[in-house]
Amino acid sequence: MAQSTPILFNDRHILPGGRIPLRIPAGNALNTLVFAMKHGLPLGVCMADSNSQWQHTNIGTFVDIEDFTTSQEDGCLVVTARGTARFSIQTFNQQQSEMLFASVRALPRWPDCQVDDQSQPLVERLQSMFERYPELQKMHRQTEFSNLSWLCQRWLELLPLPTTEKQQLMANNSCGTTRDYLLSMMQDPH
Repeated sequence: MAQSTPILFNDRHILPGGRIPLRIPAGNALNTLVFAMKHGLPLGVCMADSNSQWQHTNIGTFVDIEDFTTSQEDGCLVVTARGTARFSIQTFNQQQSEMLFASVRALPRWPDCQVDDQSQPLVERLQSMFERYPELQKMHRQTEFSNLSWLCQRWLELLPLPTTEKQQLMANNSCGTTRDYLLSMMQDPH
């Protein structure tokens, strides 16, 4: 069954189990966040390459807001969002106050999957990134390096892939296709 959800756009994806900081500028985005929180509505976050590309977004993630602060640089609200569940977008509709809502349908969670020997490079390289970038590790208080689904979702959040490729991978019902894609990228000498 479809439900109407307020939508925010970001320059990167967040997936279930992930945590990212979201910059919420004054205006439509802040109004959308306040409206969702005030009315107890689930908030959806989607990635779009640009403001003109949001119509091509098919998959998003429901988020919980865990924390917030104000940016010292520009006074922008910065919230810590935790991804809880994926959804598919049926239609977008703009409200009178310029807030964007979407009719969405919840998607099943990727089943947990043990990391096998073939997938071990995904673990090793992500652990290396966490060591190299402490702010990344700080965002993920609880890690699941033995869970292939968790690993694949973190890689999709981190890698600078085109939105259309990420959307296709996110639309799958398990991590298998994403794992194969990531492993082929790591083996392909660019």
